[in-house]
Amino acid sequence: MTSAPAPRLVCLSYVRVAAAEPEASARFAAEILGLERVAADHGEIAFRSDSRFRTLGLAGGAVESSIGIEVWDEASLAAAEAALTARGFAVARADADACRVRRVIAALLARDGSGNAIDLVLRPMQSGKRYFPGRDAGILGLHDVALRSTDIARDRAFWAALGARVSAYVGEITYVSIDDSHHRIALYPSQRRGVLAVGFEVESLDQIMQNSYFMQERQVKIVQGPGRQPASGQIFLHVEGPDGMIYSYVHGMNRAAPADRPPRQFARARESLCAWGSTAQGVPELMAEG
Repeated sequence: MTSAPAPRLVCLSYVRVAAAEPEASARFAAEILGLERVAADHGEIAFRSDSRFRTLGLAGGAVESSIGIEVWDEASLAAAEAALTARGFAVARADADACRVRRVIAALLARDGSGNAIDLVLRPMQSGKRYFPGRDAGILGLHDVALRSTDIARDRAFWAALGARVSAYVGEITYVSIDDSHHRIALYPSQRRGVLAVGFEVESLDQIMQNSYFMQERQVKIVQGPGRQPASGQIFLHVEGPDGMIYSYVHGMNRAAPADRPPRQFARARESLCAWGSTAQGVPELMAEG
């Protein structure tokens, strides 16, 4: 008996954030974060951070936050649907309107074990224009996303069904790799579901420090950092945006570990969360135990 083909995941494509006041969140994204605003239609304000048409969407009303993962082709979309359905995860094909909002050719709308909305998308729209933000924050593109997890074991099973693999654990915090980077998805045990943080890669450590001073001058709350994750080597700066959403500038993540090496385990201790000694302020998911 031949086994079904595994889905081929390409990259983290976008994050859609539910915003209580989309225009206020949009000003933060453009003027503070340094993203390029490109459109406001279908009830969503879209922003670019690289060559794609949009990597961040801000939506008001009853829209739920979600993340988009690009798949290789229609066969991969069908394989993902079969794999998730077989394991009891909720999935549904997106209709034409839902695809238009997401600016993709096709999509499978899924939910992980916690109920987080995960869009598996085919052929997300690229842009023919050069990325040109209003503020030079040194951003190279959307890099990674952190999700709150109320059922960490079930959420790990969700990503395993898609062919992703765990690269490291910090306590029960789980880093998930879908390409050649150490991780693109981080799962943080929590009392509620949802998007915890959205990370944008910057050119170098210089931009991490420049943005840190920029935030201090404008009295934007720095949640944690500058710091470095011991598990991934990634340098980070976490800042708080509207609605408590955390946005991060990141740089220098390690490559994914070889497939024949098991995930590394770290204790959920201060030194395992930041090698430089920074601690998170007011965000339980980012804090050490005890």
